[in-house]
Amino acid sequence: MGLRETLNEKPIVGRTIAFVAIVGALFFGFRTQMSSPPDSVERRSQTVTIRDTETGDEWTMNRGQFERLLLLQSGTIDPGAGIPSKFSDGRLTGVLIDTNDWTETVNRINAMKKQVGEGG
Repeated sequence: MGLRETLNEKPIVGRTIAFVAIVGALFFGFRTQMSSPPDSVERRSQTVTIRDTETGDEWTMNRGQFERLLLLQSGTIDPGAGIPSKFSDGRLTGVLIDTNDWTETVNRINAMKKQVGEGG
């Protein structure tokens, strides 16, 4: 009895194999997308939403430009501060609306600054 006859007699086997293949493809697709390194071109070209912590106003910006503004600030980045906001007369009140992303970004940039001896 060959594979074709088995699949014709028991279609659930073929459907199960197809389902497992689709789930596997989706898993690897999402895993690849989620695990792009922080300095990848794909991640740096993302558009992020920033909120002014004083006024609540929001705007969007390219992630690479946002991180550049953080990197250009002297010393370590205060997680309670952010980038200059046009809504608060240039005060450092612009932060990412995704708090987990904000925390990860601040920690990563502070670690980079510490590594080159700029932080503190």
